Amino acid sequence: MPSAPVSAAPAASQRAAKPPAVKKVAGRELVALPEVASRLGLRLTATERGRKATLVGAEVRAELERDSREITANGLRVFLGDPVTESGGQLHVTREDFERALTPLLSPGWGAPAPSGPKVVVLDPGHGGKDNGTSANEKTYALDVARRAKALLEKAGYRVILTREADTYLELTQRSAVAVAKGAQLFVSIHFNALPNDARTSGVEVFTFAPMLQRSTNSWGPREAGDAEREAAPANRHDHWSSVLAHAVQRRFVQDLKSFDRGKKIAHWGVLRGLNCPGVLVECGFLTSQQEARKIATAAHRQRIAEAIAEGVRDYAATAERSRAGRSAGPLAGP
Repeated sequence: MPSAPVSAAPAASQRAAKPPAVKKVAGRELVALPEVASRLGLRLTATERGRKATLVGAEVRAELERDSREITANGLRVFLGDPVTESGGQLHVTREDFERALTPLLSPGWGAPAPSGPKVVVLDPGHGGKDNGTSANEKTYALDVARRAKALLEKAGYRVILTREADTYLELTQRSAVAVAKGAQLFVSIHFNALPNDARTSGVEVFTFAPMLQRSTNSWGPREAGDAEREAAPANRHDHWSSVLAHAVQRRFVQDLKSFDRGKKIAHWGVLRGLNCPGVLVECGFLTSQQEARKIATAAHRQRIAEAIAEGVRDYAATAERSRAGRSAGPLAGP
């Protein structure tokens, strides 16, 4: 079960975020894992003749494997934007993955200014109106969860805005525009998943907008075209803290709801592209799964989903506050 560490390497304010030493290979900047360990104050252990490596801190841990994008970070499944590579006898990650995937999870605030708040949170119930999503149930359940999460967060003192209050249609760009117009300091888009002719696949996925130069997680699949972008989107200014938020929400689903962990992933979702604050898209479960769909159909389970989202936001806020105060936060500041 994923832990909820409360301490790790020295606090962000105590660490000089000196850029890592990089090695250029085929036009990409690579950071060796010993350099990662040195920068973040971690211990590096290599196993299986250099095929696998573990980064360990006081209460943080990441396990990486050569030629794989999938890692385990603090007990959770995370997909890097690029595979771990071997060069000169050492394992490396791309600079993008060091700064925007590993660092937020192992030492939040390292090299990234702590965000303000969040006091204003925008919740985005996916789909609506003529857009049913995977089914009419998706747009209905997404709105119901958003309303429940709104009530929970307002009780905790947040100002919460929904991108839609009823069964209405919004373009993807309109949703992020609501967040911009309302001065949102956090954005969560709520969805439910589906797979045709598959009644068994279940679990939670949490997405952040893909960093510049990196492909969406799903684009690495067989016969899929690469979709990396060479220009930064507005959302990319917040990659670091979006990853912190994703990790917080993901942990709540896996720990509190016992959801199958399908991973923290990246994608070029239009609903996230225009954000000027940290944001995530959460696929809360599969409506095509016989077992999971039965649970999602109940108000009690949708309340638990809303609680997981709300607690994830609160964990994120506590981590950001610790970073602003110059205290060590670990990967999360949850219980």
